[in-house]
This record gives sequence, structure tokens and C-alpha cells, in this order.
Amino acid sequence: MIMLKDIIEKEFYDGLKNGARQILNEDYVRVLAHYDGDGTSSAIILTNALKRKGIKFNLGYIKALDGDSFRKRIEEDDITTIVVDAGSDQVQYVPEYEKIIVLDHHFFNHTTIKGLNINARDYHVDGTREACGATMAFLMALAIDEANADLFPFFVAGAIADKQDIGGFHGLNRKLVETYGNKSHVFRGINLEGGNLIDSITYSTDPFFDDLTGKPENVEKFLSGINIPGNRTLQELGEDQMRRLAVNLSLKLLEQGVGTEALKYLESDIMSFDGMEFSSKELSNIIDGNGKVGWNSIPVQFFLGDQTVRDEMIKNWKVFKTKLIDYVYRTNKELFEESHLRYFYAPESEMAGAISGTLMLYLARQNKPLIGFNVGNGDTKVSSRGTRRMVKHGLNLSLVMKEAGKEVGGSGGGHDIAAGAVIPRGKEKQFLEIANNIVAGQIKILN
Repeated sequence: MIMLKDIIEKEFYDGLKNGARQILNEDYVRVLAHYDGDGTSSAIILTNALKRKGIKFNLGYIKALDGDSFRKRIEEDDITTIVVDAGSDQVQYVPEYEKIIVLDHHFFNHTTIKGLNINARDYHVDGTREACGATMAFLMALAIDEANADLFPFFVAGAIADKQDIGGFHGLNRKLVETYGNKSHVFRGINLEGGNLIDSITYSTDPFFDDLTGKPENVEKFLSGINIPGNRTLQELGEDQMRRLAVNLSLKLLEQGVGTEALKYLESDIMSFDGMEFSSKELSNIIDGNGKVGWNSIPVQFFLGDQTVRDEMIKNWKVFKTKLIDYVYRTNKELFEESHLRYFYAPESEMAGAISGTLMLYLARQNKPLIGFNVGNGDTKVSSRGTRRMVKHGLNLSLVMKEAGKEVGGSGGGHDIAAGAVIPRGKEKQFLEIANNIVAGQIKILN
């Protein structure tokens, strides 16, 4: 039987086993996860792994990744702390802290620390496409006990939330799918969620169909025009109907001027899991949607076994969908231009990333990266998005956010294709000027 040690480098495996031994020697562990869909999926994996070993735990979420905020969170309790989907670039602020285990995949500067900093990038794994936070959490769960292989669906959910399933799984993610996905069933299909077709397209935000998403009356006319009954589910369509729907939705996206990256996401390998009521995309979106409206704890609670919160979890997801659709349409009319980037102001901090990601893929022109600001009472949160084509031409938003953030007294980082920052309120224009100049040095404006 293939096991974890057979699919990753020995040094990678040894680091994970060292972390697992440290965790198993504890009666009480703290988990700090990034607050997004990937981070929350990671939290579900780790809390289940701890619960099964009888280890008590406290779960918290990280939003601010600047040095002072990170240090304060770590110093709250002198207990072993697992930081997941963040932390590699922040441990420099707590170099003396021994009771810390970081599981990350983002770009970071190497520093000498007493704790464990386990980052996929140190083991020849691309942390943008081949390993996400949930990948790292799943690896640690397997290092703790191979019986945790049944937590596989939440690894998949995290990878989807981090957009690492576009064009199929790659690298380490693919190895995990091939090794531990024996209780999942893959079918190639249109990337829509459950319910009848009218609801599926109306609530579809990824893909986002301009003038169909959020507008059921238009969806009904669209389906009627191509002779497909809107009260059917995807699974109830015949082969010809499925092909006709896919072609017409593709044409709809092409009319919006989307790039090849978005077109690839119209169809995907969707997984169903034995014993799980949600498909892979539904699971990912429910977890992510709850997090975006500030209720990360609800899906964690549900997937730890509390069935009483199911209705609340589904309701939160629909609230998020409704908000996102409204914000995307509104923001698309209020984009501002700089020479090498576009920007907007988001109404809610947790929504900036979702808005920028949706706009960048489906509605905004594909020639400049997009930055979203949420100006709060204290700091301003920044979220940025590009495309894989931009990255191939030199864009690295992790460096943009980090360098521009530092110049204005803040901090930032993340992926080359998607990154964030926290900056002092009132420094937005200065930040934009610096970010615009950095982007100009990285990439030319694309056609």
C-alpha cells in the first residue's frame, strides 16, 4: 500500500513527522488558520485529526499578517500552536518561539527560528499550483495517522478554494488525488453547483455569467432559447443537451471577453465522495462562503459532527452568494485606472478578495492586475489578483504587495497570482503609486 512517505521527499516527510510527534506529545494544541476557504478547509482537517487523538484544541483565525499582529497572536498562550495557510513569512517576528509549527505554501524569506517552518516551496513544490494550505494540513494529518486519509474531501475543497484545480490537479496535489482519492468518484462536467439549472446558473459566481448570474428571469429566457428545461438538474440532462448547454455558456463567456484561464474553468473534474452529501465544488463553496461572511466556525462545527448547524451553514453560503453577485455588478461599474493596474473600493473586508478574483477572471479586461481596498476604522486591507498569463509574463503580486506595503508602513505577501496587504488608513494613494511602478517594472500592459 502506498503511504505518505512514498509520495514526498524524505526531508519533507521527516519535517512533517517531527511536527506530528510534537503534536502527539501534547494534551492541548492551538490551531491558527488563515480565514479564507483554503484556511478554513485546513482547520477542518486539523481539528478532526486532533479530536480523533483525544487532543483538546482551540481554533482561531488570522486576518492580519503584519509583524505586531502575528506576534501578539502567538504570545496569547504559551502552548504548541499550529499555524496553517500562513506564517512562513511571519515567523521572523517570533524567532525565539519553540512551540510553533507552520504549515504553509506561500512565498517567504528564510529566517532562523526555533520552531518548525514547513513550507511546500522548500521541497521543490510549487505553492501556487501544486500545494495549498489544505494540502499541507492533509499531509500533517496523514503524518499523525494514515487513518486520516478519509479527510481527503477537505483537502480537495481547499485546493478548489485556492483555484489550484483549474486545468486539473498538478504536482503534489495530483499525487494526493491519485493516492487517497479511492473513495471519490470523478466526473467531467459543467462547473455549476447543485439544484435545478435556473438556480445553478443564477447563483453561479465561478464562472460568473454577465447578465445571467443573479438574474433568474434572464437565465430562464437563455435556457428556453436553447431548448433546455430550467427545472432539470445537470445530472438529468441528456448528452446532446449537456453539450448544447456547455457550448452556449462558453459563447456567453467569450462575449464577456474572458481569457483562456476562465474558459478552462467552465468545465472541470467534479468529485463526489462516499458518505458525503456535497460534491467537491459545493463543499468548497460552502466552506468559503461561510468564511467570507464571518462564520468560519460553522462549517468546522458541522464537519466535526454537529448536524444541528447544517441549515445555518447553507443559509450563510447563500447570503455570501447574494452579496458577492451584487458587489461584483456594482464594483464593475466603479473601477479606477492607473497606467499598469486597476483598483476599486470594497464594501466589506472579507469580500475584497472574492470580488477582485471574480472581476479579474470574468468581467475586467485581462491586460492589467486588479487591486481591491477595504478602508476600515484602523488599517486598510488590500487584495490583488492577476491571471496566469500575466504571471507568465513576469507579474508577481506577492512582491508587489510586500514591497508596496512595507514602503507605506504596512505588510503584505501571498502568491504571484493573488496576494494581499494591510496598510495604514490614508496611505491608499501612495500605496497605489508604488504598486503601479513595481508592476510596470515586472510586466508590460498586455493586449
